[in-house]
Amino acid sequence: MVDERDKRRIGEQIEPGGRPKAPGQLELLQRFINTHNHDLPTEWDRIGTAEKASAWLREKGLVREPISEADAAGLRQLRESIRALAVANQGGEPDPAATELIRRTAAPLTVAVDAMGRTSLEPVRGGVDGAVATLLAILHESQLSGDWSRMKGCRQCEYAFFDRSKNRSAAWCAMSICGNRTKNRAYYRRRSS
Repeated sequence: MVDERDKRRIGEQIEPGGRPKAPGQLELLQRFINTHNHDLPTEWDRIGTAEKASAWLREKGLVREPISEADAAGLRQLRESIRALAVANQGGEPDPAATELIRRTAAPLTVAVDAMGRTSLEPVRGGVDGAVATLLAILHESQLSGDWSRMKGCRQCEYAFFDRSKNRSAAWCAMSICGNRTKNRAYYRRRSS
């Protein structure tokens, strides 16, 4: 069992089942999705209030200034929409409402070129718009690289995890947690019928 102290660290310092985090910049997007786990109390949501969202975004280097409650609410909606895309990576279709919200939320990006000629997408504006643009740039670049298809939402709790299995068939954030819950429920249903 996971103690309360470790539960509070899930998504930041530790991953369920000891899984490695996603590679490169995709780790930041994974952490954003996992700012809240639906199995944990809502007060543990790392972007649940403007104050918490400001602190989390500052810690990640995405904003410098405090953000409003409306901005925090918009970030939570964006998070759940991106989570829906990760859940769809389990073999389903993305929720049209989620893709529409992401489309409406998208902030302007520009192509930057470094001294070596490498390109990257960077936000045009700062603040919350810049943070959103950065997160969506990571989503875009991970889709181009093929890494996004390995970012999945657990079938049980919808926690975002990076599927490193050879055949890309991982279904749960951790077999010892959600996998066992699912299998136990199926077992009890079979026994009671």
